[in-house]
This record gives sequence, C-alpha cells and structure tokens, in this order.
Amino acid sequence: MCSYIANLNNLVDLRQLHDGEPWDALWLDWREDWRHLKLDLHIEPPSWVLGDMVLANDHTGIVFPSLANQEGTNVVIFTDHFIGDNSIKVLDPDRKLPHDQSSWAR
Repeated sequence: MCSYIANLNNLVDLRQLHDGEPWDALWLDWREDWRHLKLDLHIEPPSWVLGDMVLANDHTGIVFPSLANQEGTNVVIFTDHFIGDNSIKVLDPDRKLPHDQSSWAR
C-alpha cells in the first residue's frame, strides 16, 4: 500500500449529480449492481454505458461516492485519456518502495 500525489483534470464528479446543470437520466442508475445485471439478467449495466460515455467525451475519470463506506469517495481513472497536466506520482519520501525490478532481488 502506498500514497499518491494526483493532479487530475476533466473528471466527471458524481457527487454533484443533483446540483446545477441537468445530467443524462442514465446517471441516476450508476449504483445498480452490475454483476446481477450482466451475469443474471444478461443486460449491459448502466455503469458500463456511462464509462463509455465518459471515454467518448475524453474525460480523465469519474469521482463517485463509495458504496462500501458512506463517508468515502472513489476515483476511477482512465490513464489512456490523460491530457494536459494530468499526472499520478507515488509518494515515497523515505525511498522505501521498489524503483525497478532489481529492487525485488535479494
């Protein structure tokens, strides 16, 4: 486990779903159980369609409330859509984390 410093722009922020400008109605279904829909009902889950919409509009990722922890927040990042000054860097001030494959050798 480690910490990161992230500079992420152009995110879709679902914490603002009910604030301000109107959203596509499909966003209201983002919490649906994708496993049940896909595996039991053989329906493409709304979250998959939403992910495709985010990618099609060149967003870097999605910020959304945690379903496991009411006070938590999650971020999905599409690294292949990093544009501009988006970046993620490992925070390792004590330089204890591996730097390359040779770091794993004894």
